[in-house]
Amino acid sequence: MTEPQLLTEQELRQWLLALLSRREYSALELKQKLKQKGASAEQITTLLDWAQQRNYQSELRYARMQVNAKLHKGYGWFYISQFCAQQGINKELLQQLLEESDINWFEVATEAYRKKYADKPIADYQDKLKRMRYLQSRGFGSDTIQLVFAELKEE
Repeated sequence: MTEPQLLTEQELRQWLLALLSRREYSALELKQKLKQKGASAEQITTLLDWAQQRNYQSELRYARMQVNAKLHKGYGWFYISQFCAQQGINKELLQQLLEESDINWFEVATEAYRKKYADKPIADYQDKLKRMRYLQSRGFGSDTIQLVFAELKEE
């Protein structure tokens, strides 16, 4: 296996701009990609600072994009927070974003449930448990799941 070719800081900067022109990246993702390119720890720090100062890379913008994407796919708070933690997004930043968004988790859970099960009636207790596990795997809390099933019972 050959070692990665050492690039100059200018070449790394151009490569970083090309990456960021395609989509948003977290600082953690960029660190990993720069490390794979053979950048030193000092170069990585310098390049990330440079990109953040010029607003080419923004943790807030990246976090907002990820939260919105997961919300539109019908994921709940627990799933989103776990995903963001894996992506290196600060918990305080995530909490701030979720508070700004003023998300109604009950509506998100109900929409996810209806998208999956439409108007199919619950056959038996095992089927109800299966549906509850589905919502739980999507990242919804037990209180939200209970509210969804309470509303379904009323219909």
